[in-house]
Amino acid sequence: MHLAILSDIHANLEALQAVLGDLSKRLPEVPPRIVCLGDMVGYGADPEAVVALLRKLRAQAVMGNHELGVVKPGCRRFFNPQAREVVAWTAAALSGESHAWLAGLPSAMSIGGCRMVHGLPPDHPTIYLHEVSDPELVRILRLLPEECCFVGHTHRLAHLRLRAGVLVHALLGEGSVVLEPGVRHLVNAGAVGQPRDGDPRAKYCLYDTSSQVLEVRFVPYDAGRAAEKILAAGLPAAYARRLLPEQA
Repeated sequence: MHLAILSDIHANLEALQAVLGDLSKRLPEVPPRIVCLGDMVGYGADPEAVVALLRKLRAQAVMGNHELGVVKPGCRRFFNPQAREVVAWTAAALSGESHAWLAGLPSAMSIGGCRMVHGLPPDHPTIYLHEVSDPELVRILRLLPEECCFVGHTHRLAHLRLRAGVLVHALLGEGSVVLEPGVRHLVNAGAVGQPRDGDPRAKYCLYDTSSQVLEVRFVPYDAGRAAEKILAAGLPAAYARRLLPEQA
């Protein structure tokens, strides 16, 4: 099974379209299963178009903190004022069908022997990995039924390995790596639509569950156009600047 793992699209239609175009070129004859690790909406100007496209593609997805804020207004108090403004705007911009789809998302799922969750396994959409100590992460990974877990939320690529009780943190860059069998893996898939690593390209992961090869793809797209649409929608300019690190 080939999995295309996308996280933190954040209503960035240009980035999503570029990733899908790259995906069709990379695997033209074996369409992978598309999995979204949450935060498909928020920050960007095209929440309805992004969700409608993912629904059309029959993507499988888990709940992110931004989806949670959209479907549960009481959760918006956990966002900063700017983000809270965008969450409310997003909720109003979505169709009833898209809103219902988001409301029905699970907090986690298991696909191809891999756990999928937005924030912290086993199923938390709002906790960041850096908020948890290494001993607690070791405990969590040992209890998971899956050897491999994919997360998002931080917008930064990372790879944690638990081998013989020792947790090793490693950077994850463009290219391929084999996820060693018999070892627990926690992979942060980065961000499609709101990268925060200084590189404006959209990032996503391809994972072959048979060979256990993980490929990290960096995809250029028209970030300027996406930023212009954020400004035109009257959303906070900070979210437009994030797409263009050289202007931040």
